[in-house]
Amino acid sequence: MNNDFKNEVFSSFDPNPVQRCSLCGEKPKLILKMLNPRNGRTVRRFKCGCGEQTWSEDKG
Repeated sequence: MNNDFKNEVFSSFDPNPVQRCSLCGEKPKLILKMLNPRNGRTVRRFKCGCGEQTWSEDKG
């Protein structure tokens, strides 16, 4: 039996899933992340290669 450590992926869990661009279908890049002091949630802004910009906020 081989006891060497193997790096295996057990799941495809993504803690911060990014929605695909509604214009071109690619995954946009995170360009800004900030805390909303009024409700304590994180607001993230994304920009796609096609120029489309979107934002998301943590669920409460």
